[in-house]
Amino acid sequence: MASGSAGSEQKEVSLCQKEGFDQEVGDLSASIKRFFISSDFSDLTICTADQEFKVHRLIVCGQSAYFSRLFKANWTESVDNKIQLSSDDPRAVEAMIHFMYGFEYDSSGSDLGRVSPMLFNINVYQVADKFGVPQLKQKAKDKFETIARTCWDMDDYPIAISEAYQRTHKEDRGLRDILVSISREHLDKLLENEDFRTVLEEVLGFAADLVQHPTGNNGVTKYRCPSCKLKWMLESSAGSNYMCPKCGSQYSWNSYIVKT
Repeated sequence: MASGSAGSEQKEVSLCQKEGFDQEVGDLSASIKRFFISSDFSDLTICTADQEFKVHRLIVCGQSAYFSRLFKANWTESVDNKIQLSSDDPRAVEAMIHFMYGFEYDSSGSDLGRVSPMLFNINVYQVADKFGVPQLKQKAKDKFETIARTCWDMDDYPIAISEAYQRTHKEDRGLRDILVSISREHLDKLLENEDFRTVLEEVLGFAADLVQHPTGNNGVTKYRCPSCKLKWMLESSAGSNYMCPKCGSQYSWNSYIVKT
């Protein structure tokens, strides 16, 4: 159960109504959800910047490598059974806790602060990675990909690129490869977007990933930009009216094909 804001109790109870789970005694899944709503037998409080969640160590530690290590090591932070997560995104932490108790999460799950579904799932992915909840991380990745492949032409797509690259390590390719794949698929149209071109210039690693993304050699031509010297690849069927993904220069690219 979450506390610390007006209408929180009503909001949490609505989770049960939305899920429509069986409330008969003996149904473990329904019981776990019911314990979250009622806070019965809770033995741990997770605090975010604006809410407190009465949860159960068995549920939380059983799914999170971070919390499991925390209590096994008897860290000072766990002595009073209260965990402070004030520096983490509150809505993403809320989504993580809901997920642990078997509830579906989405970006409209709280009235306290909403972001676009694309950006929200980046936050959830990052929180799941930080706290070692692999199933949630995969779910956030899948949701993000579904949304991004549909909404790549929306205003928040360049923001999503920036956020994903800032919030993940370069070795973590989960979100990055999705963004690179989508961007290469729609590169012509995206290069018409000033915000996307800004991302190419300012987001460390994105432009390099974009030109190095593996596609195989079938139907792909490599070019070398005479202005910035960048080597990049594009499907041969993509047409000729496109710009360098780094500097935005336009040329008759047939003159700058790199032979392999």
